[in-house]
Amino acid sequence: MQPLSCVIIDDEPIARNILKEYIVRDDRLLLLQDYSNASDALRDLNLIKPRLLFLDIKMPKITGFEMLRSLPHHPMVIFTTAYREFAVEGFDLNAVDYLLKPFSFERFLQAVNKAYVLMSAELNPGESPASPSPDNQEDDLFVKSNGKLVRIRVSDILYVEALKEYVRIFTPGSNQVVYQTMQNLEERLPRDNFFRVHRSYIIGLRHVQSIEGNSVLINGMQLPVSRYCKEEFIKRVSKNKLL
Repeated sequence: MQPLSCVIIDDEPIARNILKEYIVRDDRLLLLQDYSNASDALRDLNLIKPRLLFLDIKMPKITGFEMLRSLPHHPMVIFTTAYREFAVEGFDLNAVDYLLKPFSFERFLQAVNKAYVLMSAELNPGESPASPSPDNQEDDLFVKSNGKLVRIRVSDILYVEALKEYVRIFTPGSNQVVYQTMQNLEERLPRDNFFRVHRSYIIGLRHVQSIEGNSVLINGMQLPVSRYCKEEFIKRVSKNKLL
């Protein structure tokens, strides 16, 4: 497949240099140009037609958001910024990803992987993307909790507890209370990795330590298992490995 052509737009020289270094290390990318401001970039974008923008948000005169909204048809965008509070607005603009400075090369590659998958789907619309293996299902969720936008790695979710119109999402060392229904969250989580063992609990199957009677042990916590779904739950968690 042809390289993914890209442009950097960032007013910070150090940030541009880091991105250029990262791009050179990834053979899938082709850097067309880098700009220190959105005004200069706007003059060239229709001419050079990049597929991907690495776009800073807080820049003088024209912000990244303002620039993007001015384009009738914009390329894929990976936002790069030092400001966490812009994340929600960034994803509202259908960004591929949101890189919070300073970010590592590994995190950069994760963002590029998402863009490359999108480009592959665009170039081969008749082909379905390959299904990820369970070990590679590392999608993230952003949840609003305590006035913040919090990133949660799906594979880290131990279990979810219903709290009327809220849910509490437990991960190792932390938990987040989110205004969300159990049904909506259940639909968002990958079915192969999660199971609703009780009307009040969804559990991460990979985190099951033991099952005894009508309860399951996860991270040292005993959670109830409904008798109506216990048989199906044991089948799912054992995956035909029951001796």
